[in-house]
Amino acid sequence: MTNEPGTGYRVPGTGDSQPAARSLQPEGELSAQPLVSVIVAARNSASTLPACLRALAAQDHPLVEIIVVDDGSDDDTAAVADAAGVRVVRTPAIGASAARNLGIETARGDIVAFTDGDCVADAGWARALVEGLQSSGATGVGGKQVNVFPPGRRALRDGFEAFFRAASIVSDYTRGDERPRPVQHNASCCSAYLIGPVRAVGGFTKGLWPGEDVDLDLRLAAQGATFYYVPQAIVHHHRPGTFAWFRRMMRRYGAAERRLVRMHGRKRAVDYVPVLLATVLAMQGLILWPAAHGAIVAFDAVLLLGGLGVLWSTTPIRHWPTVMLFGVTALWEWHIGWLTARGETA
Repeated sequence: MTNEPGTGYRVPGTGDSQPAARSLQPEGELSAQPLVSVIVAARNSASTLPACLRALAAQDHPLVEIIVVDDGSDDDTAAVADAAGVRVVRTPAIGASAARNLGIETARGDIVAFTDGDCVADAGWARALVEGLQSSGATGVGGKQVNVFPPGRRALRDGFEAFFRAASIVSDYTRGDERPRPVQHNASCCSAYLIGPVRAVGGFTKGLWPGEDVDLDLRLAAQGATFYYVPQAIVHHHRPGTFAWFRRMMRRYGAAERRLVRMHGRKRAVDYVPVLLATVLAMQGLILWPAAHGAIVAFDAVLLLGGLGVLWSTTPIRHWPTVMLFGVTALWEWHIGWLTARGETA
């Protein structure tokens, strides 16, 4: 059921909400100032949603429609969205993927953008995403996440960010660099797409979370879609900022990746991590064979030098101990998730 106390659609030079008409641009082409439908799927986000919606209302792109899908919240999420004057879609708890699909169904724009209820977008976020789509000719674009941790947890934040910089050789979960470029995937908390191709593939796979954004990009890519990274499109992503949260996240991501491999096969570098780990462990077992000692030492030396090279190129030395702690924890939890993932996709 859709409740529309306001349309969330801004007309340049006015503060009023107006009915929004879809652009008549040919499919695949964008007008100079296309309407961007921003979808926020939120569950129990009343504490963080006000800042998210204030930031979206302050976008410097002239045509922005804001749609909040209240995914079965039992707090004041819907009331907060109503008070902000945005479009609100209420639904029983159906999960992030299905909730976003409801937003896609009601979106009026030629571009559909996604962020989360605990994210605060810079004022130029929507404009940067639009310009990225226009200049690159890509189907989807994504931006930069700036992680925001609770006060007093700077060391944990620094370790978290340093770990993901080092892990970027196999994972594209976050990016912090300033180099626009083609990519294979963008995280759903900071992304935008041409709405036609997204609708054509049926949107997000219902029941799949996390990994639903990877799945969408894989299905779009199978239809010839391309993706681009726009570092000027920035969201500040508020994190719980505890080590227990990091462990749970890594376990969820391992399980999600196993499900994605079952659905699509091995398409990304991270999908080969279990194979690599099994190979490394098997090689250590050869130490029982005296004739293989030299080969084992050489193999381990290459691994050690490779790891040190990654650390040297991505991480200040003062963060090395923290990154190694995060790395060992992530490897353990991710593989537990991988090994215990259920066969179904939800």
